[in-house]
Amino acid sequence: MNERTEGEICLVNMPLSSIVRPSLALGLLKSVLQRDGLSARVVYPNLWYLEYAGAQYQSVFMTPRTEECLVDWLFAPTAFPEHDGAVEAFLDMLFTNHPELLANTGDDPRQHLLDLRARTPEFVDWTARRILASRPRIVGCTSTFQQHVASLALLRRVREIAPDVITMMGGANCETIMGKTTHENFTWVDVIVSGEADATIAPLCRGLLRDGVALCSDDIPAHVFLPRHRDEGYPRIEGNDGFPRGTTPILATLPAPNYDDYFFREIHEFLYRDHLRPGIPYESSRGCWWGERSHCTFCGLNGGGMGFRSKGADQVIEEIDGLVDRYGSRRIETVDNIIDMTYFDSVLPHFAKSERKLNIFYETKANLKRGQIEGFRRAGVNWIQPGIESLHTEILRQIGKGVATYQNIQVLKWCRQFGVFAFWNVIAGFPGEEDQWYEEMATWLPWIEHFQPGNFCQLRYDRYSPYFNRAADYGLELRPCRQYEAVYPLPAEALRDQAYFFTDTKIRLHEQLRADVRPGLTAVFEHLTAWRSAWPTLPRLQWDSDVEGDVVIDERVCATDGRHIVSRLHRAALDACESAVPPMTLRTALSRSDGIDAPTVDRLVADLKERRLLLELDGRLLGLVLDHPEPYAPGQEFPGGSFLWRNPRDRPPTEDVERPSEAIAPGAEA
Repeated sequence: MNERTEGEICLVNMPLSSIVRPSLALGLLKSVLQRDGLSARVVYPNLWYLEYAGAQYQSVFMTPRTEECLVDWLFAPTAFPEHDGAVEAFLDMLFTNHPELLANTGDDPRQHLLDLRARTPEFVDWTARRILASRPRIVGCTSTFQQHVASLALLRRVREIAPDVITMMGGANCETIMGKTTHENFTWVDVIVSGEADATIAPLCRGLLRDGVALCSDDIPAHVFLPRHRDEGYPRIEGNDGFPRGTTPILATLPAPNYDDYFFREIHEFLYRDHLRPGIPYESSRGCWWGERSHCTFCGLNGGGMGFRSKGADQVIEEIDGLVDRYGSRRIETVDNIIDMTYFDSVLPHFAKSERKLNIFYETKANLKRGQIEGFRRAGVNWIQPGIESLHTEILRQIGKGVATYQNIQVLKWCRQFGVFAFWNVIAGFPGEEDQWYEEMATWLPWIEHFQPGNFCQLRYDRYSPYFNRAADYGLELRPCRQYEAVYPLPAEALRDQAYFFTDTKIRLHEQLRADVRPGLTAVFEHLTAWRSAWPTLPRLQWDSDVEGDVVIDERVCATDGRHIVSRLHRAALDACESAVPPMTLRTALSRSDGIDAPTVDRLVADLKERRLLLELDGRLLGLVLDHPEPYAPGQEFPGGSFLWRNPRDRPPTEDVERPSEAIAPGAEA
């Protein structure tokens, strides 16, 4: 590691962030800075930390939910040595929530985590010295989810070693009042950027390099906090939580991200590089066009900047092709909250014809048509997240999803038909939900077990969501998740302003997962758990291609027969219900095509429902039988990248790679 890389600005990606893909935020900022003539380098201590801890910890870090703050807790003694925290209480909560961790960290998991926590200051010191060895004048950290405390720990050590270096933070954890609270309380951070930084980062850094933190007021964007604001007061705005957030109005002005540091240096030096299958993150839009119309009650994304902006199709095609050519990976994970619907007629057809055969991920809304799902598969969009958060229309209506249950089931059917992986959830614990709705859901869930299963998860209350902004309207009493108290040395009011994730003081969903308390909820939970346990093996419910006539193979547990022999009229009815249709529409269609009267149609429908081949939801009839479904794309790992660590107890063969425990002397070249 005897190199010297020039760069007045060092951008840092601290733990916990994904090791299997570069940072989109920092890659974009580097590209913007370079375009404007500034020298920047991106470094990845998130990779270094896994080397330091050992690959067996990767699953440990990734298992707890973000709001459980495990990695924040590991770095807390380094960032806040004056704060002891509730160590035993924190570990009690962690292992109570995740008993599976007992098998992943060794014979004494509590002691293993305590030892790792005690050794983290050594890692932070090593990291700070390695970064400072290239003599940057600005060190800036991105902070999203569990990066905040690690970033604060690093910048504190940078300040101690090199007081003249300007320290900076930005990212989702630094937006509006959270950024103000971080800046006000942790004074070793010179600069906080609230919101999107692309349009202002270059002039801001140019001014900091010229004048230091004593910038002229005219050179300070409203969404940037500097040391003077601690004395003069912070800029305020009307609305939201009173503090500004930067926004880039036109994405066409932005260059493609630069991931050279990750692909050409970091992963080549990474101890576990042979286990890494990296993906390429890409952004084709920001905001949410549905959220502009109806903000989903639980959604805390975008920090109040819901306005939808997207890149033109030609720009998206050119940039994705360029990234694939430059970095040699065909895995593309778009980070958009929701796909621009015009891409179905522009971007997707291009990649369907491309010889590159990409593997792409996109987030979507669930009100998609059959041809759009087929278009995804043809274009290499093998993975989607269709925004399914419930399978009951009353819940979907309450949370503002703008879809009904039949549309969610329909998109799951078509994803299975065309071999597209679908990430989806049943979120439980919404204010005002009724257990009867889960009882109704549980009656027909076994009917769709030939589709890909979803996750069961508890509702989380996020800052910026309607649940947070209008908590009293929903009967909520929100407080920061308890783990924050073990991490931050802040009084209650400041801790509330720092936190992103909250819990209701009254609802304890895990206490309700009992058949005598919430029988419907418990039934749904148990069925989803069993369904997921069987994955990736799925039963078949499909037309038999090996025999003449109309025969349905049915391997579901709920099957009334393993082979359904159906008449021509039954087949016609199922074909007419390929997309969910109202009963009257079915009667009209069969009357016109086959001359069948309404009573006969009703008898056909009753028979198909009794065989569980036809599902009626929301006043619509949906056929559940698949027609020669396509297999999932062979060998297609998740487009965002993967870390193939097969045995968490075994270390890989010893390699001649410097470990982070070998500290670098101040001023030495790294």
